[in-house]
Amino acid sequence: MRDRYVCRICGRPAQEVHHKIHLAPENIWDTKVTLNPDNLVSLCKDCHFAQHIEDKEAGKRKAHGRSAGDCAEGFHFDENGQLVPDD
Repeated sequence: MRDRYVCRICGRPAQEVHHKIHLAPENIWDTKVTLNPDNLVSLCKDCHFAQHIEDKEAGKRKAHGRSAGDCAEGFHFDENGQLVPDD
């Protein structure tokens, strides 16, 4: 609602929320990271994907650059870098 459902980068309709500090097993339960409005930005799918690529190129450790062994037990990162439960 804060961003009026608009991508903060390109102005198209926002479809996803990006965490500026990426979610990781060590912070997944920290609401100061997961739910903090200052850590969240509304993005469209294209800009969200581009932001993760930009972060990776900048050398930031990110979810979809991790191996399965980096995840908490019972979870893994999918091809989009999203933390999902094991099947």
